Amino acid sequence: MAKSASNLSTLFGTQVCEDFMAFVDDEETLGVSREVCKALDFSNDATQNGGIAEALNRIEPGNTPRIVLADISQSSDPDGDIVRLVRKMGQNNTLIVLGTSNDVGEFRKMIALGAKDYLVKPLSVEVLRDAVENVDRQSLALQAAQNGRLTVIVGVRGGVGATTIATNMAWIMANEEEMPTALLDLDLHFGTTTLSLDIETGGGFREALENPHRLDKLFLDSAIVKDGERLAVLGTEEPIDEMLEVNEDSIDALIGEISQDYGQLVVDLPRHMLPTQGALMASADTVILVSDQSLAGIRDINRITQAMTSLSTKGRILKVVSRVGSDRAAQVSKADFERGLNEKIDYVIPEDAKTLTVCANAGKAICEVSGKVNIAKVMRALSADVSGYVKPRKKGLFTLVQGGKKKKKEVGSKK
Repeated sequence: MAKSASNLSTLFGTQVCEDFMAFVDDEETLGVSREVCKALDFSNDATQNGGIAEALNRIEPGNTPRIVLADISQSSDPDGDIVRLVRKMGQNNTLIVLGTSNDVGEFRKMIALGAKDYLVKPLSVEVLRDAVENVDRQSLALQAAQNGRLTVIVGVRGGVGATTIATNMAWIMANEEEMPTALLDLDLHFGTTTLSLDIETGGGFREALENPHRLDKLFLDSAIVKDGERLAVLGTEEPIDEMLEVNEDSIDALIGEISQDYGQLVVDLPRHMLPTQGALMASADTVILVSDQSLAGIRDINRITQAMTSLSTKGRILKVVSRVGSDRAAQVSKADFERGLNEKIDYVIPEDAKTLTVCANAGKAICEVSGKVNIAKVMRALSADVSGYVKPRKKGLFTLVQGGKKKKKEVGSKK
């Protein structure tokens, strides 16, 4: 259903839709814009005829839609019109320019003039919808970068899948939530995050930890290995006969430097480092304690939780049980496990040997291999929980039929 007139702002009798308005010059583009506006639940008045000239007439400072699509195909002075419209809109709003020239030089010129995107006629529903929704995705990524979140993951028992969780959470944040994400594997001798993603270990991670006074962007870039556009991985495979001491100052300096470029930081912390990393645990926004569903797991979660009470931890602690399946040995019931903790388990990650085997052999994340299996759904829910990610509220093109069936609740959602 289209939004009502309450979504309109009025200044001297001129109305604009607060979220989005398109000002276009031909019937075909008018139809495309109206279809997208209907699908994304925008007002019927969000599409206007008249191109950028009408946009300049309608829009005034303080009376600007969050996103504006302006057609320059009929403008006699497109560059000047764009500059004037950008000034009226201000820095907090987004201008998407629509033109007829399919040239990279034209795109770069539009961006230089202040537009955030440039689309070319003939315009399709898919292209316009993606451009509008991409504004929300970029906003989420920017918010994450400004509010940088630190998540520390600890396997309270060996072999419970903490590294698998850390690696896949980071991958989801970077690739599906589209947030710049850094993954730090602090198991300096036997870490497997880089192996899981089929990438080489960086050459400068150890030096960065041993010489925090040398840390700067250039030095850090030499230690980072990129997996795709948004995921940075710091891991190493140091000789097993060499002792390495990682002090709290080194980790603090490293995280401070990384957080300037990556809004989501995921740290895979081996349990043997817990005695020396109290400051890291205390500063985390979320600490995830991962266990199997065993009596020993109950004991160790309780011990670590009790130890953390003295750290004045600023964040929250999530209890996650992993590798849960009917054929797991020494597994207690969920009810008995929660009784031992005196509280509910936050997330249950099911055993899925088949999917994990394929992932290991291919060097790929779970959601790359099979995004619809239960373990992938739980990982997505957990990742969104700790990153603060919220799916864009815009509705898809075919989800506006009233009275349709409600979507089933995702498997593994929190509690």
